[in-house]
Amino acid sequence: MSERSEFWLSHLSAIEAEGIATKAYAEREGLSAQALYQWRKRLVTGSRRGRAKPGGFVPIQIEPSMAAGANCVVVIDAGLRLECATLPGVDWLAALSAALRERGR
Repeated sequence: MSERSEFWLSHLSAIEAEGIATKAYAEREGLSAQALYQWRKRLVTGSRRGRAKPGGFVPIQIEPSMAAGANCVVVIDAGLRLECATLPGVDWLAALSAALRERGR
């Protein structure tokens, strides 16, 4: 991720964490509200296509397995499925999410 994207993502994360209105945050920080809305659309709306939300996790889907011997399938995206004998722990899923986010998945 570029420095510019990281800059705007950090502000979007702060807005989400504080629960403040985007316009109020922009005024307080001396930023353009319009720029924040544009970067939110660019960075956060992309999360619907598998990218991370600010301060959040990479969306994953857990579904019942159709494979023999696996009790859980974690679907990362159309090309990446992880079959497990049992549902992984929350800490492990959080670490997986962080690793995927770092790799831009």
